[in-house]
Amino acid sequence: MKKEESKSINELSKEYNEEVLRGATLLHELMEDFIAHKLDKKELDGVIQAEKNCDRLKDKYIRVLFQNKRALPFLVEDRYKIITLVDEAFGKTEFLARFLQIFPFALYDDILEDFSRMCDICLNLMQMLIDTLNLMETNFDEAYEGTFEIEAIRREARTIRFKLLERVYKKTDNPTKVYLTSLLINNLYEIISFIEDIGADYLRGLIIKYPAR
Repeated sequence: MKKEESKSINELSKEYNEEVLRGATLLHELMEDFIAHKLDKKELDGVIQAEKNCDRLKDKYIRVLFQNKRALPFLVEDRYKIITLVDEAFGKTEFLARFLQIFPFALYDDILEDFSRMCDICLNLMQMLIDTLNLMETNFDEAYEGTFEIEAIRREARTIRFKLLERVYKKTDNPTKVYLTSLLINNLYEIISFIEDIGADYLRGLIIKYPAR
């Protein structure tokens, strides 16, 4: 077995989670540049590369998972489901980066503040999701509480999303800009919503499924 394939599940999981956070943090920084009208779109390639790196780590993780068939404190199938869901969430982040690469407009001035807040929430939720996954390895009680925090933050994002869309849909200057800006908002919210589905629904159910640790 090659050296990288001899790593433990925990080691591969840590590497994967770190790469997810690195890519999510980079996108957040670039979104801030976008809001400030100083984005270098070439730098978005770093987010796309992070997603590719995560795919390779995920494949190694799954290979080791099914070779060793040891996934304590979970079943192998549950660990497989966890990493595929997180991978799907990060895939949506990569899609947003690609969408931003071709987005041809600057944001409307009157949505900058709320859009920035949604970007902050997205990164915060990704961090909370990773923290909750790490806690599930050692402390189900703390991880369980974390799922409710994720759920609460998603509610704020939902409110902001509709405030943003209400403003954008009232614009009359450029129908294409209105449409693409609404897509940008919805793509960002889709990441937030999917993270909440994982963190507040799936992980909470998984914690309930197993005896308390």
